This record gives sequence, structure tokens and C-alpha cells, in this order.
Amino acid sequence: MLENLEPKKVFQYFEEICSIPHGSGNVDAISDYLVEFAKKWGLWWTQDELKNIIIIKEASEGKEDRPAVMIQGHMDMVAVKEPDADLDMTKDGLRLGIDGDYVYARDTSLGGDDGIALAYGLALLSDESISHPRIELVITTEEEVGMEGATGIDLSPCQGMQMLNIDSEEEGQFVAACAGGIRVNGRIPVERVSTKTEAVREVFGKKIMLTGFAGGHSGTEIGKNGGNANVVLGWFLNKLSEKVDISIIELQGGLKDNAIPVEAYAVVAKGTESDGKLNVNPEGALGAGKKECPTENGNLWENKLINCCNRLEKEMQSRFSATDPECRVVVDDWSAQDKEGKVPLSCLNAGDCKKILAFLSEAPNGVQAMCEEPKGLVQTSLNLGIMKLEEDGLQVSFSLRSSVAKEKEELKERVSGLIEKYKGVVTTTGDYPAWEYKKVSPLREKMISVYEKQYGKKPMVLSLHAGLECGILAAKKPGLDCVSFGPDILDIHTTRERMSISSVNRVWKFLVEVIEEL
Repeated sequence: MLENLEPKKVFQYFEEICSIPHGSGNVDAISDYLVEFAKKWGLWWTQDELKNIIIIKEASEGKEDRPAVMIQGHMDMVAVKEPDADLDMTKDGLRLGIDGDYVYARDTSLGGDDGIALAYGLALLSDESISHPRIELVITTEEEVGMEGATGIDLSPCQGMQMLNIDSEEEGQFVAACAGGIRVNGRIPVERVSTKTEAVREVFGKKIMLTGFAGGHSGTEIGKNGGNANVVLGWFLNKLSEKVDISIIELQGGLKDNAIPVEAYAVVAKGTESDGKLNVNPEGALGAGKKECPTENGNLWENKLINCCNRLEKEMQSRFSATDPECRVVVDDWSAQDKEGKVPLSCLNAGDCKKILAFLSEAPNGVQAMCEEPKGLVQTSLNLGIMKLEEDGLQVSFSLRSSVAKEKEELKERVSGLIEKYKGVVTTTGDYPAWEYKKVSPLREKMISVYEKQYGKKPMVLSLHAGLECGILAAKKPGLDCVSFGPDILDIHTTRERMSISSVNRVWKFLVEVIEEL
């Protein structure tokens, strides 16, 4: 598919990488692929228990006295797909396509973040025409779910004190600092009312789906203040419950804590009576569905629900018209029964239904503070990335970010306190530090000089709200001089992700020239 694209070696390796499943938590195969590459080219390599890879190529003739340079990226991708996509991202490779200047993957994320770092690195190591100092390719694991690979990697084989991190998504930007982050997970216990009775053979209700949100990376896109489908669903259900008696059977949204959810849904039925028992009739109607309600005539409950959903949809669309113009509400009939004709399901009891709705209404989300300098940069934020109602509890996962350590800690305590308020259990994972800006950076100055020569203009040097591994790796090698850059990649972590072919080519030429001048 990509064999005719330039630079040929880069796209050759990128296509090979895309053929190997490598979502977070599923990196064994891609890690072993990198080992086989090193063996093929006779290069020194090491693979640790976390599946991190270091591959070293000694300096070319005449460059032996130059300082070594680290090339760094991560091998895991955020693996998301369209709900109806007929592939398994844990087993199947990506189905690549070309649309004008862009490479994309059909029905899934592309993984340009950070497959392109691997492709650039392998192309560098396999190109004998490039004059270079000692190159140390450092490829980490689980960056997208807490940077566990970078946290656990042993950098003692590496001599380099300058590092090119290829994990940014906008050509012409040099990232020189980034926020720290942490993941806060919670499980709020719930009790259910069983629907499994001799009288009730089938459960009827409504599935309310909020979909069409733009989503995106919870670091780079959070500042757009678009809708988070999980959070908006919480608002929607709270408003709905003020007008319509509902009980919650299912509740789910989001796939990754660091991806802004694009859709979320709830399955609701007519609510419980004051004594906590389900409001059902002998014919099997839980909620009206297409059956009669025992306390309301005909389809009054159903009509009230649909009318209210229509009003709330308009309110939602008005609120997010600028950021999420495609957002909408889909309401479908829903029913379930087991093989024996008896309903194996349950819904939240009245008290816990109110508890979960209250939690969702109080849960913070989005931008919490902006930087004073530089202006316009998000300083502190969080994303309710995953929400799933299981049999005995609501599971939630928040991704927190801040360039100020104190604010990150305060936000962690705030979210933890809210979960505990509702008797939940809190765990935290993936805590990583901010990468602080270095006023003096010889590497950055060299890269700026090369950029000006190639492009005829200065690059933008900035701090990034999204997390990068530079802070963790710099802590392992005090004094490490780092710069992050990369080609144009749009809509990362979504099924609309695409990577500019021409940008990949320009950045490759830039990378080669930087390597040759170091």
C-alpha cells in the first residue's frame, strides 16, 4: 500500500509496524519485531521484562569522537475502532489507506503516535549512507497508559546526553517542556434490584446513546473545551430524571482514560417504586416499552422519555455547536431475556441510581487552570475517559495532567475525595513528573539552526499539556538535553487519525540533517 511513498524506507517500516497489533498492553509482538530487526542488521540490543527495547549503532567513520545521541519514542498505540468495525485490534493489523496527502487506517486509529518514531528510528539505523554519531534508539512501552515502560527502563547502556523525542504531532513545533500526569481509578459500589421473577419474562426499556462528539487526545485537545460523552451523559441523565421516572440497567462510555470519549450510552427502564421494588406487571413490562405500564396508561412513560430526550438533545447541540457539531442522541427500543425465558438482568435500586447520578453531576472534568505564561496553554486538566457500570459497582478512570506538581496533587485528592464520598475505592497508577523547561539547551539551538536552514523560518518552541516521557527519562539521566518534535498527525487517538505524507518526508530530511550535524 505505501511502497511508492517517500521516504521509502520510513514508509516501508511504518507499514510493517502497522501490520503488527500493538495497542497498549499488547506489545509483545512489536517488541519482538524490533529485536529481529536488530539481529538482522547486526546491532547491539537489549529487551527488558517490560518489553522496552534499546538498539545501538556505533558512530560512522570520522564521527567516533562526537557525543552519542538518543532517538526516543514508544511502541504502543491507542487502539480504537468504530463500533461496527469487523476486526480485532488485539490480533489484526491495520487496514491502511491513502487519501491525497494523508495516510489513514480504515475504521481504526492509525497509531502514527508513535509508530512514526519507530519507522524513523529503523530507517536511520538501516541507512548506511548517513554520517552519524553513536545512535541509541530507545523505544518504550505503555506510554499511552501511564508511561510504565519509561518509568521502568534501565538507561545505563546509553551514553547519550542529548535526546530527540519523536512524539509530537505538529511539524514546525519544538516541544521543550510538558505536563506531568497521573491516572485515578475508582469503583463505587452499587446494589441492584433483580428482574428475575417467574412473572417477568422479558425486560423492556430504552437505550439512550450520545454519539458524534469530536473526542481526541485528552492532553492536546482538552483545551478546545469540547464535549466529553461520559460527562455529557451524566448531565443528560440527571436532567432526564427530573422529568421522567427512570432506573438504570446499563451505563458505559469511553475506551481509554487519555482519549476524550466520543460516545456513551445508558439503558434505562421505568423506575422503582418507593419501596425499592421494580415497577413491573405480569406481562413483563419494565418501563413501558411497547407494553402497558401498571401505574400509567398506555405509553405515557415512553412518550415522556422520548419527548424529554428530544428537548435535551437540542440543548446539548446548542451548547456544543462550535466544538461538536455532529453530536446527537439516539434512542432505541431495548429488550432482553435469557434462554429459559426468564430475565437474568437487574437495575440499580432507587437509592443507588440517585447516588450514581449525583456522582456524575459532581465529577470535575476538562480544563481546571490555564497558564499565565505562556498565554493560552492549559496548565491543569482532567478527563473522565472510562465509565462502566458493572454488576456490583461503577468503574471510572480519570486522566489528570498538570505542569504544576502541587495542582496535580490537589486535583488527585479532589477526585479521590469525591469517589470516597460515595463509598468508592480509589487506586492511582501511571504517576509521572512534569518535564521542566531548560533555558540553556545546545541541542535545541542546533535544531533551530537546521530548521531555519531547511524551512527558511524559525520553529515554534513551546510547552505541551500532553504527557511525554522526557521528564521521566531526564530524571534518570540528570542533565539530559531533550527536544520533542514530529510530523503532522491529525485527530490522534480517534478513528479519524491521519498522517501527512509530505510532512513525514520533510521531517525525515530535517532529522537526517540534525543527525549529520550533531
